[in-house]
Amino acid sequence: MQNNKTVIRYANCWEDTGILLKALRIRPGETGLSVASGGDNTFALLLSNPKKIYAIDRNPAQLRLCELKAAAMRLLSYEDVLRFFGVCSGDRAALYARVREALSEAARGFFDKHPEIIREGILNSGKFERFFGIFRRRIIPLFTTRKTFAKFAAMDDSEQQLAFFREKIDRFRLHAMFRIYFGYRVMGRLGRDRSCYDYVDEKEQSGDDLRQRFAFGISHTSNARNPYMQYIVNGGFSPRALPLYLHRSCFPLIRARLDRITFLHSDLLHLQTEPLDFANLSDIFEYMSEAEFAGNAAALSEMMKPSGRAAYWNMQNRRYLPEAAFTCDRGTSAALFAQNRSWFYRDFLLYRRN
Repeated sequence: MQNNKTVIRYANCWEDTGILLKALRIRPGETGLSVASGGDNTFALLLSNPKKIYAIDRNPAQLRLCELKAAAMRLLSYEDVLRFFGVCSGDRAALYARVREALSEAARGFFDKHPEIIREGILNSGKFERFFGIFRRRIIPLFTTRKTFAKFAAMDDSEQQLAFFREKIDRFRLHAMFRIYFGYRVMGRLGRDRSCYDYVDEKEQSGDDLRQRFAFGISHTSNARNPYMQYIVNGGFSPRALPLYLHRSCFPLIRARLDRITFLHSDLLHLQTEPLDFANLSDIFEYMSEAEFAGNAAALSEMMKPSGRAAYWNMQNRRYLPEAAFTCDRGTSAALFAQNRSWFYRDFLLYRRN
């Protein structure tokens, strides 16, 4: 078994960047915290013109991936970034040679030892992304045809999508496949990690929960313009459905501000920074016991400025910051979650430090 710290778990971020930016409403000159993960959302936060972002992760492989993405965005043209990342075809080995010397020794050594990551495109290098590859190749044909599902994924009208889904796809076999493949046993082994479910009380229902969230998600978003849907069904992003940080219009601003990100191998309990205005916490509380969550919430409270904003997702677990230190903006949280294009999550939460 591979060491958890040498595995890229997420080559992309699977939390909706759009609602995150709307929630945090970062003002020019602010300083914040962001969970690094695949880097997508951390890079996108630069669009709001913050002064500084501390991007943290407990997994060094994720930080090396983010370092490689940042180096490529600094040194390559927009078109070559898309080729190198794996959005479209290109000589990725040659492109890697152009950015290799800009990497730290640790990142350079990591990717030199894993040329397959470069060859296949770094956006396809995560364990979670490989999990969707198996779903696409082996599981979809068990409940419908690939042609039918591809037609569904290309739809651009939520009402038509929902009607097509109910008529052509939503059958007993779909229910059974979601229950098994997205259940905690299979997803914990192939897509995430079994430890992710250590503190989940309702893990037996996880597959059914995700199927219901999927059905809700397609009822209010365009499949054709949804990057998360496009990746799952087609194995990659499309020009109409790119993560925000890869939009052509965003590229110059993000490239110019990359030096404002400091990547740190750390967590909330060990991070030392100046007081923070905002925090993107991904779904980090999902993987903690109640006692660990309480300790992390206290650490977050200490580092946030009064009225500082923190946003995060719950997937299967239920973790809510203590009312003594934080106030949840329930109205905004619910309104933004209704726009969510990434259908994995139970809820989205926006808090302000009291």
